[in-house]
Amino acid sequence: MSHPPRPLVIGVGNLHRHDDALGLEVAEQVKERLGDRVRVVPFDGESTGLLDLWVGVGSVVIVDAIRSHGAPGQLHRFEGDLTPLLVESATTSTHGLTVGEAWRLGRSLDQLPDRLVVFGVEGEDFSPGIGLSPAVARSLSSLTGAVVAEVLRDPSVPPPENTDA
Repeated sequence: MSHPPRPLVIGVGNLHRHDDALGLEVAEQVKERLGDRVRVVPFDGESTGLLDLWVGVGSVVIVDAIRSHGAPGQLHRFEGDLTPLLVESATTSTHGLTVGEAWRLGRSLDQLPDRLVVFGVEGEDFSPGIGLSPAVARSLSSLTGAVVAEVLRDPSVPPPENTDA
């Protein structure tokens, strides 16, 4: 009997662009908390590569820093229709295409996962450099918790292994 594939968490970002590293940081923390119960991929490539990652996957959660003119550190959750992410122009993305544009391309090619959730946090500083801005760093714990909760809602996630022997 085959089991459904584990949910996929994709942390999108660039470690060398301050707040753009947020998705990569969250991916690392989700992996620490959930281990092998979820597949976690840090992704710093061209956003069209997301299609290759999510094809054939039932449930995908993407985490990325965004610019939509909200307050730095503000959390956004999108599911299904990612049209609101299209306002983030390619000129502000450090990934070439934005996650929203990758979604639009996947939709037109009929290459979307069964369920796609995107958590975006308003970034403040996307300039070259290391380290999150204070407002974005403060959102890290609650964002990680929200992603973990989202993954655990998926029925394909196995229960934690019993470590009591």
